[in-house]
Amino acid sequence: MSSRPAERPSLVTSGAKVLLAQRPSEISPESDAEAREDADFTAASQLAYLEAAVTEWHSPAQLRTPTPNREPETKVPEAPPTTAPVRGGRRPLMSITTLKSLVAIAIAVALGWMPVQRLLATTSAEAVVNARIITIRAPIEGEVSLAHDGTDIGSPLQTDQTILTIRNPRADTAQLANLMRERDQLRTNVAALAAKSKLLKSSLIELDAQQERFRLGRIQQIEQRVREADADIASAQAQYSVAFEAQKRASSLRRTDAVSQAFLDKAEGDERVTKQAILAQIERKKGILVELDAAKKGTFVGDSYNDTPQSAQRKMEVSIELSDAEARLAGNRTELAAIDTAIATAQTRQNELSLADIRSTVNGRVWEMLTAPGEHVNAGQNLMKVLDCGSAIVTASVSETTYERLAIGQSATFTPRDGGAIVKGIVVGLNGLAAVESNTAIQQSALSREPYHVSLKFPELSNAFDCRVGRSGIVKFGDGGSVFAGSIY
Repeated sequence: MSSRPAERPSLVTSGAKVLLAQRPSEISPESDAEAREDADFTAASQLAYLEAAVTEWHSPAQLRTPTPNREPETKVPEAPPTTAPVRGGRRPLMSITTLKSLVAIAIAVALGWMPVQRLLATTSAEAVVNARIITIRAPIEGEVSLAHDGTDIGSPLQTDQTILTIRNPRADTAQLANLMRERDQLRTNVAALAAKSKLLKSSLIELDAQQERFRLGRIQQIEQRVREADADIASAQAQYSVAFEAQKRASSLRRTDAVSQAFLDKAEGDERVTKQAILAQIERKKGILVELDAAKKGTFVGDSYNDTPQSAQRKMEVSIELSDAEARLAGNRTELAAIDTAIATAQTRQNELSLADIRSTVNGRVWEMLTAPGEHVNAGQNLMKVLDCGSAIVTASVSETTYERLAIGQSATFTPRDGGAIVKGIVVGLNGLAAVESNTAIQQSALSREPYHVSLKFPELSNAFDCRVGRSGIVKFGDGGSVFAGSIY
């Protein structure tokens, strides 16, 4: 912009010479002399003549004097305009002095219009499309490899696309190995306890059957004893009948003195003994019946301290042992489930430490490659920089006069220099003289033609995803009262 106005005087002067260089058939003798004089019109004499022409144009006719730096012109008598012959019916040429004065005025206007236009128009001196830079770092230590061959600076990226892969074959696996060893031991214990529990259950079933058989046998035995008691009672009753008859005969004989008193006493004694024997057998039967009733209820009443059969005692021991085995089995199974969860967590962590896929979080392009395939990187090391095409903004530098007229939210338009469509947006940042450092691709300090910096948001640039970062253009601002309908980011 600054170099073009300096070239305009020579171009306009050349244009003036072209206007004066008419065809010979259309030039009068007076103009022919002027044309020969213009051939010797050098650059220095041109500038001096233009200054004199401007002075002469603004001075009264009587004060006009010849230019001191120029040789006096040869006066050629001019024919009166009314009597001069006109070829082809054309109007006579205007005065050379008047024409040159008009040319000088045009040059002065052209030279002064550009600065005036620049002061009057609210535009930026320098504006470029910009966007955020996302730095991707290594989450783990290992060797880098490209997910797709040919990925390099400028390669397009899509959201969630795998860019790089990091493998670390030397990741620590001690914790995972210990957990797996403990899991194997718990599995062995669970299997052993399960087998023991199964065996104890089988023994318990067998002892139940044995105890039942003993109970039934015991009942049969007691019932047999009851029958035996009944027989003893019957025998005692028979003996009592004999003794009772003998006692009756002895009494009869004693009244006749057929027998002695001692014989009678003996007969009476036998009768009483047999009678008591019947009572004893009856009481004994009652005891046997009590034992039978207890046996039927599962309680074994005996004549010794061992009132529980060995099968029942063994059954109790097996039951206790089975309960302990089942409790230990349940505990080991719970611990095994916890170990499985810990192993799954450790396995996931192991996978994260041994293999990591680096994915793109935005739609954009590779801005800078900071690593190469096969390189060993450390955790946290920068791998690449990605240009976020969805965050496109425009940074511009403006003059102080323009800056003072701007406000946040003011409407603006951006005209790309490459001939693209004009887009509309708003002012989102007034940074002033400070070139704010940020994570953008082009820092504001690179815009140095004007000291004041402005940031603008153009939604159409953000929605295009074509990464037009670095393309320059012109920003024109609105009157400050109209605000673009989009959101201020």
